[in-house]
Amino acid sequence: MGFFTRTAMDALMKTSHPEINRRQCWNLHPHRKPCTTCKDICPYGEEIFTRPNLVKDWDPCTDCGLCVSACRSGCIAPSPEQVQRDTAAADTDNDTIWIGCEKSSRKNTVVRSCICALSWEALAYLALNKKIVLDLTPCGQCENDLCAEQLRKELTRLVDFFGQPMFEARFSLAYEEKEYPYHVQELTRREMLEQVSHGSKSGTKKLLQMLPGLRSEEDSGVDFRLLLHQRTKQLKAAMETPLQYGYYMPKFTDNCFGCGRCEKACRANALKFEEMPNGQTRMVLTPWKCSECGVCMNVCSNKGFDGMKLYQLTTLGPVVLYKCTKTLCKQCGKPIAPDSAEGLCSVCRIKARTLKRQEEARQRAEQLKAERAAKAAEEAAKAAENAVGTAAEATAEATAQTVETAAALPETIPAGQSAAPANVTAPALGEPVSE
Repeated sequence: MGFFTRTAMDALMKTSHPEINRRQCWNLHPHRKPCTTCKDICPYGEEIFTRPNLVKDWDPCTDCGLCVSACRSGCIAPSPEQVQRDTAAADTDNDTIWIGCEKSSRKNTVVRSCICALSWEALAYLALNKKIVLDLTPCGQCENDLCAEQLRKELTRLVDFFGQPMFEARFSLAYEEKEYPYHVQELTRREMLEQVSHGSKSGTKKLLQMLPGLRSEEDSGVDFRLLLHQRTKQLKAAMETPLQYGYYMPKFTDNCFGCGRCEKACRANALKFEEMPNGQTRMVLTPWKCSECGVCMNVCSNKGFDGMKLYQLTTLGPVVLYKCTKTLCKQCGKPIAPDSAEGLCSVCRIKARTLKRQEEARQRAEQLKAERAAKAAEEAAKAAENAVGTAAEATAEATAQTVETAAALPETIPAGQSAAPANVTAPALGEPVSE
């Protein structure tokens, strides 16, 4: 084993547990009931998870992969070690891969704590390389209802993906130990070491692609789907009549006007809106990135989706799902529904309504101010009129008093006579009057 390969192997071994992309978790999106699937199905869920999508301690984790396969939003990324472990069987020389759980007495190629620990994408990838035998002999005595339900979901999804005829051709379900006996090819020590190091066919390049530091946050949870996509492309190029695979994707309705809310809500970056030269907008979905979580449908407020529908695809590459001609807001230029009132988006409509109310309030304030000023002027004029009336009354009263005073004085003395001094007393009787 070369130095580079050994370094890559050491880096892989340091990451022995899944990683959670919390931004993609259902619990961070509105209108959702709390999802506890990862915590419920994990044998050490109470010790590892403080609550779903929030890890308390990874030490008890055995890297079984149950949480990865059970997560409906695809926010839990498998460890690089798990990706290598689950896909290494596709590079063996055997034509058939036997998969079973730890309770099985059969000598299986792939042994996990439960078969459902392998995601349906991993099982589909293996089935496109080899025939698969699922050892279900211990399932009848298993008391883990959550794992049984998860396995039923995965098998149902595989039937949808392959179709019933191809599923029956690629998968065999062994309910008894005598069914589908295991035939293993003996390997030499050198061949075993080559397969363990994964260098005989995949090489160092594949190991380096699985290093944690080289995986973007958006693509960290799609390892198995990416491998599945690459395998479907290889088969399509090698076959004259390519196979078709069933994949669930959102179905758009005519109510969609290209607002882009679903694109922003998709944390896996699976949904993209692309502008076309003819002025139309098309919705492009990349199936291998899509986890079929349905968050895009829940954020749409205009009923632009009609649920998840099963589409038949030859590869998991980008697919055009819908085209529309955008109607833009007259104010801000954002997409709006064709029947929007006043040709405005909801934000601009609220702004216009607010400005209208503010203008009406300003006009009412000015009108009230004018009314108050007119009333004040009227009151001032009335007060002035009252003051003038009061002054006239006072003048008239003063004049009347003057007249009364003048009337009360003695009559006027004729000319040539002078009135007797006031201090001269009249002579007494019998006293002569002096001239």
